[in-house]
Amino acid sequence: MTEFSVFFIGPTAGQGSEGEVQQAMLREGRLAEKLGFDAIWLAEHHFDATFSTLPSPNLLMAALSQITERVKLGCAINVLPFHHPLRIAEEGAMLDGLSNGRFQWGIGRGITGHEFHSFGLPPAKSRQTFNEIHDAVIGAWTTGRMHYEGEVVRVPPTDLAPNVVQRPHPPVWVTAQSPDSVAWAAQHDYPAMQIGESLAVGAEQKQRYRDAAKAAGVTTKRGGIVPLRMVHVAKSDTAAKEEAAERVLYFWDHAARTTAPNYKSPGPAKDQVGYEYWLTNNPGRHGVLSYESLCEAGLVIAGSPETVARGIQAQIDHLECSHIMCDFWRPSGMDKREESMRLFAEEVMPAFKGRARAAAA
Repeated sequence: MTEFSVFFIGPTAGQGSEGEVQQAMLREGRLAEKLGFDAIWLAEHHFDATFSTLPSPNLLMAALSQITERVKLGCAINVLPFHHPLRIAEEGAMLDGLSNGRFQWGIGRGITGHEFHSFGLPPAKSRQTFNEIHDAVIGAWTTGRMHYEGEVVRVPPTDLAPNVVQRPHPPVWVTAQSPDSVAWAAQHDYPAMQIGESLAVGAEQKQRYRDAAKAAGVTTKRGGIVPLRMVHVAKSDTAAKEEAAERVLYFWDHAARTTAPNYKSPGPAKDQVGYEYWLTNNPGRHGVLSYESLCEAGLVIAGSPETVARGIQAQIDHLECSHIMCDFWRPSGMDKREESMRLFAEEVMPAFKGRARAAAA
């Protein structure tokens, strides 16, 4: 069965004030549950409201946990090098309790150069830091106690309070673009969330994931590629282009620049260590960008319900994915986004949900 989720990044550009954006995310979180989406994902980005007003997805998740009942709630992601492992373990356990076991732990090592610079952290150590914090938190959730002695992370024996609701721990999801990150996700049977891979590159990543799992002797039950796509649904393809094209190109360019490892950072050479893959494979690599080329590559899924349904099917065909994350925020303004979500839920999702029910029967 294909699951569909909504992804909130909360930019102010073309949307409204920071307060209006935050209230809209709460309102649309309730709507996502009402419409039957399976999960809500919340980004973590810092110091650039144009790009995102979500420095703490966990805070917004706590609020959403009290106004929803069914939909799963996840961070996409907690940037682990920006957090102390004890703090992130405690917050995750609280979120699991507040949501009655709906919390999904999305994690990554971070990709935005100016954020590392402002936090005073070395990007070159992000992978080691990520690995150690992951291990420390999983150990604490599993046993109720954290004790970790690593190269970067050192935590004395400490009891965790509260403990997680889901056992042995909340489901883990991970952002994975580089070959090393894809292999790491496969070795742990974690779904690999991808933000900038075309259908063609995604198919290569799917095979890389499978090869790494096989080499590690891992039988994947949850894992695979999970694409994040900009999605906009309108009554016609023409209307969708009129409403979304300019916004898509603006945000695609901004995301490509913002996620470059040396963006706003002095001494770019040191900030590139460990991010060699992303330097040549970030979302800006797709040549001369156009709305049509992004749609053709499967990076944007926009048009009438029929066109969007074909776009969803292309994702499933190329990636064999069972979960698709939909970013309705960047291609849609405040005045069109709820309508786009409704059209998707009412005229696109039922075909894929119904297909799964028929197959099960």
